[in-house]
Amino acid sequence: MISIFGDLPPRLDLDHFDAVIVHYSLIACNDSYVSSRTRKALANFRGLKAIFIQDEYRFVDATIAAMREIGIDVLFTCVPEQEIEKVYPAGRLPAVTKVNVLTGYVPEHLLELDVEPYEKRRIDVGYRARKVPAWLGELGQEKYEIGRAFREQAANDGLTLDISFREEDRLYGENWTEFVRSCKAMLGVESGASVFDFTGEIQQAVDAYERRNPGAQFRTLKELYFADVDGNISLNQISPRCFEAAALRTLLVMYEGEYSGRMQAWRHYVPLMKDHSNHAEVVAVLKDPARAREIIERAYREVACNPDNTFRAFVAKFDEVISARFRADQSASLPYFCDRDFEIAAAPGWGARRRWIKRSIIERCYRLLFSTVLGRARPETRELVHAWLKTLLHPLRSVLAHLKS
Repeated sequence: MISIFGDLPPRLDLDHFDAVIVHYSLIACNDSYVSSRTRKALANFRGLKAIFIQDEYRFVDATIAAMREIGIDVLFTCVPEQEIEKVYPAGRLPAVTKVNVLTGYVPEHLLELDVEPYEKRRIDVGYRARKVPAWLGELGQEKYEIGRAFREQAANDGLTLDISFREEDRLYGENWTEFVRSCKAMLGVESGASVFDFTGEIQQAVDAYERRNPGAQFRTLKELYFADVDGNISLNQISPRCFEAAALRTLLVMYEGEYSGRMQAWRHYVPLMKDHSNHAEVVAVLKDPARAREIIERAYREVACNPDNTFRAFVAKFDEVISARFRADQSASLPYFCDRDFEIAAAPGWGARRRWIKRSIIERCYRLLFSTVLGRARPETRELVHAWLKTLLHPLRSVLAHLKS
């Protein structure tokens, strides 16, 4: 695997490969992620080409155009099967095999961790989320609303809550795992968005309105710009958080939903009505360890330990699809790469190194200006110059950051 940002490494000849897979972290229609030069190289590559996409509600038309330019053979999409044709119609991608996959799977190493029993966990209900942009629609707002409303209603329930939407409180890696292990229950909603912005015009209009009217309410923005499309295409799907919680034997309290057919209400999670009208019923389950444990154990056995929900199953599905689509005439025309060949090909050339040096010089001059020239200036003067330079140099710094290898 070779990590790129913009251009392919100059030493890399794609004819050494049978297939190229474009990872979902690369936005195929954005030159900063996949440059026009890279798209042209991929278009000229005669091997099999596949792409993974997430956050598929954004700039759909541009993404389809990029896939057509590249000549994608296989699309792995998180859009539910019954909705794929609405997003990626056969008329626009006539020869593309489209395969539905999940946004994540069960991390099997979590199944091996020791966990505290339900009664001994120090947090009754935990949750982490951020308030997402309004143009993601009703489904996007649920990520924030479930935490806000639950925390408000549970104020007098005698529960220990750890619910936050602040960026500084977000957790990653082992810290996230420890947090889930310390909670008796986690809140949750279906992942995805309910508005597909095919052209990008909805996002632009909403962002412009919010700049003119700070604090604009979601209902106002929806009525103005996307009421007619909100919910027309379903991107509702199970979140990787559901699998993590099930594997760590943490009870899930979630808005009712389909969850990609992997979880059932009252069997694998405690359903919370979207108007929170059954809040008291949910709290009663939280305070009944025996009932909570029944749901936890079923989720562990039937969801977390289900082979169909593992990364192994995903890899097997991927291999099957690629093997079925691959043709003999797509075989590499040059010898296959070994590990050392990858290291050589991925090494930055002189052009990339020059760009990195240029960026470093600019950053050092920027710091030097403040440490010497403005070091004795009054605080308000430094702040004024800092704000001016930040505005002036930000576009250049962003470009240089994208050019860095």
